[in-house]
Formats: sequence, structure tokens, C-alpha cells
Amino acid sequence: MSDPVGTGPPDRVQPSRQALLDAALRLLADRTPSEISGRDLAGEAGVNYGLVHYYFGSKDDVLRAASTQHMERLVETVMEGGTRAVPADAVMGDRAVWAVTGHMALEPTGPLALRETFPVIEAYRRIVERADPDGDPVHHKAAIAAMVALLVGWPIFGPQNTGNGGLDPEGEGLSLARLRDHVLSLQVSVGLGDAM
Repeated sequence: MSDPVGTGPPDRVQPSRQALLDAALRLLADRTPSEISGRDLAGEAGVNYGLVHYYFGSKDDVLRAASTQHMERLVETVMEGGTRAVPADAVMGDRAVWAVTGHMALEPTGPLALRETFPVIEAYRRIVERADPDGDPVHHKAAIAAMVALLVGWPIFGPQNTGNGGLDPEGEGLSLARLRDHVLSLQVSVGLGDAM
């Protein structure tokens, strides 16, 4: 039998382990960590519940690993290795891009509570520092925080807030367009130009 961290034969170990990580991301796109059980993860992955504990130790460890993998992939693929901002079409075309992080962040005592750095924010900081090396570092940090807050918040709160703001469901596209404009203006303010 292989060891629990998934370093055994890839044909036997990795598919089930990766299936749990993929299932966690699908579930986190629509739910917060407290709304996901270990049995939910196993069911979504199509694996035995015992594999949650075998590979990861706990449900929270699966969610933490999946979220970390998601952020690292986001930096490597969507942000092209941390060389560009997340383009608007990645946010508008796939709500999971930011919903996973948003749902994890909604529970500050949950699986990400001990995390000291977030790869996406670190990538944004490096991009902004290169684009505007003489700019105000406080403004840089505030703009990055605002951009990420807008992008993380949209898939979770945007549609509801659109309706609460008095727009009918068709107004969601208008809200999304305005969100894009706000994020773009923040990017321009830190030297990223028309990055979206």
C-alpha cells in the first residue's frame, strides 16, 4: 500500500487524491467550507470516504490543499506565471476563479486561517512593483486589496447585491461591466494599464 501523502504509484494513488482535490474545488465554487462535509467531498469525487482521511487527514486539510492548488494554478496559468493581472474574461466567464477564494475567506477561522501569504496577492504585488516602481507603496497595497476584494466578492455577493440595489436580473450584466471598469481603473492607478 502507498503512503498517505500520495507519493506511491501514480496509477493507484494520484487519481483518487486528485479527484478529492478537484471535488473540493467544485464544491467550494458554490459553498463555504462549513457547508461541505468529508462525505460530500468523497461523494463528489466518487471515492470512498476513508480516502479523505487517508490522503489528507481531515476535510479541512483537503479544502486547504485544494485552495492552495487553485491559487497556484491561477498564478501560473491565468496570471501567466505572475506576469499579468487576472483578465476580466477569466472572472466573468468562470465564477469559480474567485468564488473558491471568496468562500474560503468567508470563514476566517476555517481552513485558510493559518495562511500567511496568498499567491495571487503576492503575484499582484510583484506585478505592481515592476509596473510602478516609484509609486506610493501604500496606494499599491490599497489598490491590490480593493481589486481582489471586488473580484472575490462578485461571484458570491454580486448577483444578490445587484437585485438589492434595485436592478432587475438583466441588470447583472450592467453591474458586471461597472465592476470591470472599477477594477480597470484601479489597475491603471498602479501602472498596469489596460490589463483586463
